[in-house]
Amino acid sequence: MKKSKLNKEEILHLAKLSNLTLTNDEIEKYRKQLEETVEYVENLNELDTRKVEPTSQTTNLTDVFFKDGVENKRGLSQNEAMKNAKNKKNDYFVVKRIM
Repeated sequence: MKKSKLNKEEILHLAKLSNLTLTNDEIEKYRKQLEETVEYVENLNELDTRKVEPTSQTTNLTDVFFKDGVENKRGLSQNEAMKNAKNKKNDYFVVKRIM
């Protein structure tokens, strides 16, 4: 029999952090699912990564920001951005209330 890695209290703690209310059935369902996920991630420990250099990204993109003092020729001025707006007030877009 497989030893449980996550207990009910841990699932309830995660639910509380996520502001979720779970039924007993959901607690058991998510406990099993999270346990499988943790097991899957633990499989990565079996990989030999000694020759792999650490990296934080893989696109080789570097500084995508403009340097101080350089004019942003790709952006729009406030007037250009507002030029075709149907509804505006005091240089702001006016949108319908969504809630």
